[in-house]
Amino acid sequence: MAASMNDASKMSESVATVLIVDDDPTIRGLERIILRSQGYKVLEAESAAEAMRLAPESVLVDLLITDFLMAEVDGLELARRFREVHPKTPILMVSGSMASLPDRGENLESLELLPKPFGLNALLRKVHELLDMGGSPPHPSGSSFAAPAR
Repeated sequence: MAASMNDASKMSESVATVLIVDDDPTIRGLERIILRSQGYKVLEAESAAEAMRLAPESVLVDLLITDFLMAEVDGLELARRFREVHPKTPILMVSGSMASLPDRGENLESLELLPKPFGLNALLRKVHELLDMGGSPPHPSGSSFAAPAR
């Protein structure tokens, strides 16, 4: 398994910066491990306020991955605020509560959605698609990851 992860990370020549925002440190940590193993630079925040401090206009963020349900400010509001500063950066919303997203009455077309629990390959596939890396995302054999629904 470790050899496969190393082989897969060599396939990724990107040094894209991904900002992960989740108030659950376990989920945030797993996403960090997965993305760093693929060669991405990862920034982490446990709240929308911290994310906005990490991502001022002068900082290049290639992808925002945010949880939907968070204390104080949810992922949709974070996405709106983030878009004001980084209008072209893709956003991936992950959540175990996808059914409640349409009830918000907000424009979800500008977001990509990934329901929890999700597997390692599903996360990597979405990240590669959003970063428009071209080609197939690496599929480390024998590796699996399932983020628990919250």
